[in-house]
Amino acid sequence: QCFAARYMGFALVDGAWPVPDLENANCIVIWGANPPYAHPNMTSYITDARRKGATLIVIDPRLSAMARTADVHVALRPGTDGALAWGLIRQLVETAAYDREFVDNYVEGFQEAIEYARTFTLEAVERETGVRASTVEAIAHAMATARPQVAMYVGNGLEHHENGVNNIRAVAMLDALLGTFGKRGGTHFKESPALRELTLYDELPLRELGPLGADRFPVLYDLRQECHTMTAVGAILDGDPYPLRALIVTGANPVLTNANSTRIRDAFERLDLLVVRDLFMTETASLAHYVLPAASFLERTELHVHAKHEIIGLTKKVFGLPEVQGEYEFWHDLAARLGASSYFPWEDETALNRWLLETSGVAYDDLVAHPEGIRYYTPNGDATNEPTFATPSGKVEFVSLYLGSLGLDELPVYRSPRYIASPTPEYPYVLITGARKLLYLHSRFRNIPRFRTAIPSPEVEVHPSDAAALGVGDGDLVRITSPIGSVEVPVKVMAPNEIPVGCLQVTHGWAEANINLITHDDRFDPISGFPLMKSVEVRVEKVQGD
Repeated sequence: QCFAARYMGFALVDGAWPVPDLENANCIVIWGANPPYAHPNMTSYITDARRKGATLIVIDPRLSAMARTADVHVALRPGTDGALAWGLIRQLVETAAYDREFVDNYVEGFQEAIEYARTFTLEAVERETGVRASTVEAIAHAMATARPQVAMYVGNGLEHHENGVNNIRAVAMLDALLGTFGKRGGTHFKESPALRELTLYDELPLRELGPLGADRFPVLYDLRQECHTMTAVGAILDGDPYPLRALIVTGANPVLTNANSTRIRDAFERLDLLVVRDLFMTETASLAHYVLPAASFLERTELHVHAKHEIIGLTKKVFGLPEVQGEYEFWHDLAARLGASSYFPWEDETALNRWLLETSGVAYDDLVAHPEGIRYYTPNGDATNEPTFATPSGKVEFVSLYLGSLGLDELPVYRSPRYIASPTPEYPYVLITGARKLLYLHSRFRNIPRFRTAIPSPEVEVHPSDAAALGVGDGDLVRITSPIGSVEVPVKVMAPNEIPVGCLQVTHGWAEANINLITHDDRFDPISGFPLMKSVEVRVEKVQGD
């Protein structure tokens, strides 16, 4: 579960998730992301901008690869991003460093937001986030000096918290205060190609039964049309709101990548039918009644849209094996066996792709002739038309009446993580999960011998002061325990500036030490429904040898 909570946070404020013009920015703010490991192409844009003199600010509890290159690394406490954002909002307004004309014309709820921001003094923000007041002032000054050429990118690090979407909403408000919309080096709403949509959302039985989780997390379904995973697990285990008895998993490994893996495994073992389509015998596939070989990227033809450059492209199938079905072929043939072939009337994926492209202005045969892709839209530098925002008010919404109508926060109210608001001596450490490693992505690529030689096992990153208190060194095995469960992981002692005191970090995706055995599936963000995975209260103890 990534990306969707960020989309929701920005869409609730701006109507869509804008794309930062990183390569032309004078000030770049990377918030909870590590592009060199997660988005190498993005790193090249940042590098280009820095060669031209751009300032780089990285906000991340850890000293990531991106943070090592930054002009300013802001090592805030995990989950306190919203407090920092509100502090920056207050500072920009109090110093009259914001774009007053843009705010007056295009922002809804400014006065309510500013009234709320008054409590986020520099001193209060420092107490909450651990970021010095002088650093908050310096960040606000750098943004104000560079505006509107300020490009911000928010990463996965802000999503998996109990107040994640509100924190992201507060960060999104900064774009409006800085007047970056449509400006070179600022932020842009990219055009989408007018592709046909292939959806079954309005068909029975979904319409009759109701999508899983939509009643509890209506924003997730309204904005993303996605099932809520933890609610689906509950439907398997408890039959609530209705029994879920069969599941088809394609190219995913939820037993490792979802919160509370023990409960996920229990649920999958109870299914009447579990089918997994994958390239490898994953932990999820090992539970399946049927494991089918999925087509790799070389064995299928796919349409791709690159929103940043507004390019649509086609990757062509290189070869095929008789026992491997492509994605469309599988669903087409299954639908035919179930008497639902009318929903998949196209003979093959080529016919389907031609149909999808019919309304786009881009022809399938032209894409075949141009493997580099075709631009479906050509921007003209700074926006010359009035900016438009696909929100209910048609403006940037610092206050969301839509959320209010659902009983949720109209303002992006900040709430302290529980480890700060109500610390407990039983669980004195805070665990961050999911930091990216250069050679791996989620649970992928661990079958490659060279990669396993370079990074052979998981490890828990520990501050040297904490390592000394625990009596552990590099390679020692520790047991990390949360209210959900325990996991044993070898230690890696970091440099003092690489991770805050009292914080731990374990990368997910390892079967040998599955960190999601101890992450919460019962504590959620109330807007996105995303589980708590990045500020988990834990205790740590050394595992004594024989």
